[in-house]
Amino acid sequence: MEVNTDFLTIKQAAQHVNKSEQTIRRLVKQHAETNHIRIEATVKGNVYLISQAFLADQYSLVKELVEAPPPAISEPEQELEIALLKQQLSERDQTIHQLQNRLLEQNDVLNALTSQMNSQRIGRIEELLLNQSEQLGELQKRIPESKEVLVTQPISEPAPEPTKKGFWQRVFGK
Repeated sequence: MEVNTDFLTIKQAAQHVNKSEQTIRRLVKQHAETNHIRIEATVKGNVYLISQAFLADQYSLVKELVEAPPPAISEPEQELEIALLKQQLSERDQTIHQLQNRLLEQNDVLNALTSQMNSQRIGRIEELLLNQSEQLGELQKRIPESKEVLVTQPISEPAPEPTKKGFWQRVFGK
């Protein structure tokens, strides 16, 4: 393989722009059809070569963004911004506190409603139990009358069931 100073291997490109080889492979895959990427056949297989100019174009924007310092803010502007942020923070804290109080109030209302519904259900169950107890008492009053009627009537003996003949008795008639 001849050394070409305009093009770099993936490993060399990764070292040159301080990126991982996987990042460079993704870049190669995205731009494989362009003239910025070359494929050279070697004994071990194909080797991708990347244009140094293309790498510089791709990663100079990133370097500019990374290396660009944030815009300088003068001290009075910083103090004003800090005061504004503190005020917004305290307003947010007050809003959170108010929402928590409302949530607690809603929980209290919900608990009161649940308790009231449970009380109503228990009251209805007690009413049903009382009604059933009254009905049971009326039925118990009727039972002794029914027993007297049963006692006065003679009890007849149930007729004995005829015995079944077994298989051999049916076959041989014994």
